[in-house]
Amino acid sequence: MKVAFLGLGIMGSRMAERLIGAGFELTVWNRTPGKTEGLKALGAKEAVSPWEAGAEADVAITMLADPASVEAVALSKKGLLEGLKKGALYIDMTTVSPETSRKLGAACLERGVAFLDAPVTGSKPAAASGELVLMVGGEAAVLERARPVLQPMSKKIVYMGPVGQGSRMKLINNLSMAGAMATFFEGLTLGQRGGLAPEAVLEVLTSGALASPLLRLKGEAVLKENFEPLFSLKHMAKDVRLAVEESERERFDAPLSHLLDRLFQSALEAGLGEEDYTALIKLFNFNGKKKGTILDGSIPQ
Repeated sequence: MKVAFLGLGIMGSRMAERLIGAGFELTVWNRTPGKTEGLKALGAKEAVSPWEAGAEADVAITMLADPASVEAVALSKKGLLEGLKKGALYIDMTTVSPETSRKLGAACLERGVAFLDAPVTGSKPAAASGELVLMVGGEAAVLERARPVLQPMSKKIVYMGPVGQGSRMKLINNLSMAGAMATFFEGLTLGQRGGLAPEAVLEVLTSGALASPLLRLKGEAVLKENFEPLFSLKHMAKDVRLAVEESERERFDAPLSHLLDRLFQSALEAGLGEEDYTALIKLFNFNGKKKGTILDGSIPQ
């Protein structure tokens, strides 16, 4: 089976490598050509355009930065969809809005191409080891057709319903992650100000009802002041904003989502976008190191 993979960032490059390891004949494309070199060394073929990437593909996958990037790559003149043959399968794994997924699905339907939205949860290590969790929207029969391609990248595939529902679930997932981390950072800083050792706070939180792999992984990184991006703050900020926009479309007030959106926008303004999203803690003056302002700056320091 011939597979095209478009988008070779932190996640995409590792997901593409999993497909090569599973024996698929892979063609890759990336806006920045230099990022294809490692995969070419493993046997992948490089396409010079999205159209060329899709021209011979049975399955095409996009893993890009945002909705605008996906639409530009897939829907533009001489883009991916124009290159795909009738009967091919297009899987978008980018975190986008349900509306964007439905737009892509409708465009595929017009061209006789099957479509799934299949965003992922998990960061760089999970992408490298094939342990991502996939949330899939589309026809159930199309998902069964796609499983051989999706399985090498994942430990679990959850069918969410029609086109757009995978993307909806991804926004809920990332919104929940952002909220959990923000309250953890606030609690950690409050404890430190009151004389609690941050290491002891983390030990309690990761030993009781709140224990989770995410809390331990991110908590330990924060205590070491390690903000190397496994999932960048700019991308989390984008996802929180998409969740806010979706709540507005659903006429749901979502007060916490709006608060998180303001918080992450403050972090972007403070220049933290390229760091891991846990760099959000720098707004809270943890360890006496404050960067930027929290919301309107009314939090006393």
